[in-house]
Amino acid sequence: MVIIGTLAISHTLQASAQESPIPNWVKDTAKWWSQGQTTDSDFLQTMQYLIDNNILHIPSSSQYIQSNSTVGNTSGVSNSQLAAKLDDLQIKYNSLQTKYNLLVQQVTSLGDHSSNTEDNNATISAVAVSPVIQSDGFFETTSYQGAVLKITVDVRDGTGLVLVNTAIPTGVDFQTSAKTAVTVAHNVTGIDLSKKDVIFSISTGNNQNLQAVDGGSAGGAMTVLLISDILDKSINSQVLMTGTIQADGTIGPIGAATEKADAAGQFGAKIFLVPQGQGVMQVQTCSQSNEGPVMYQTCTTQEKLLSPAMESKYGMKVIEINTIQDALKYFNSS
Repeated sequence: MVIIGTLAISHTLQASAQESPIPNWVKDTAKWWSQGQTTDSDFLQTMQYLIDNNILHIPSSSQYIQSNSTVGNTSGVSNSQLAAKLDDLQIKYNSLQTKYNLLVQQVTSLGDHSSNTEDNNATISAVAVSPVIQSDGFFETTSYQGAVLKITVDVRDGTGLVLVNTAIPTGVDFQTSAKTAVTVAHNVTGIDLSKKDVIFSISTGNNQNLQAVDGGSAGGAMTVLLISDILDKSINSQVLMTGTIQADGTIGPIGAATEKADAAGQFGAKIFLVPQGQGVMQVQTCSQSNEGPVMYQTCTTQEKLLSPAMESKYGMKVIEINTIQDALKYFNSS
């Protein structure tokens, strides 16, 4: 590259100095290259620019020989030998240019692949709750409503870090759930994650205001997501779950099961998984009676199965599970 560039510049600029003055920036580039202040690659790009824009013309070997013969051959090298050397240099130049173009394509492809990989990170939807504060001017009461979260996991080469990226201020520690999820995923799959970094990203589908999301109840879903990603298994988007994750792989209890089931039904889930013993709802029944001018109201609370109510309202079944393996049977089925 360097030799052919030098020969081409020397000959071309000598032959056409009267017709095309050498721009200062070309002189500076050649000077910097000769002094080692710029790389061969940068110098090559400059020369290629001059060639592509017809500023610099690389003569064929025959043209060079013809021109050179007018001033005589004093170097002791025959015209045929000189032509062979020039042709060899031209071949090397073309080969280097091809390799350079290939490298550019590979770098561009790598950037596109990185972007696509980020877009294709494994995701799962999980159900949590957020507080709703109501006030009558004197007293405040807090109730809870279900919320659907989008959880994404990215597993990459690293040093065993477990990170949670969330823009939602959380009232319960997502980080603890994430670390437990990694432990359980290792136990279930047998795959060592000590040299991997696991990054969970959590957001809401519609950016609703969730000041204190119950992060612990998303632990089971985070574990399902990580295991499915490690084993390269698809996740059934019509299945949602709630439940904490324990170190032994069992699904722990949660609160507000009814509100979460309602959120899952509105989301369009067909199956909603809850911890064992929590597929129930509390139904209050009140009756009134009069004794003279006084009216009495008596209320009783009954525990009823949650699934029939959700099936009637949304066509969604509520199923109780014990372990993460139970959850995987539903999420990894088509």
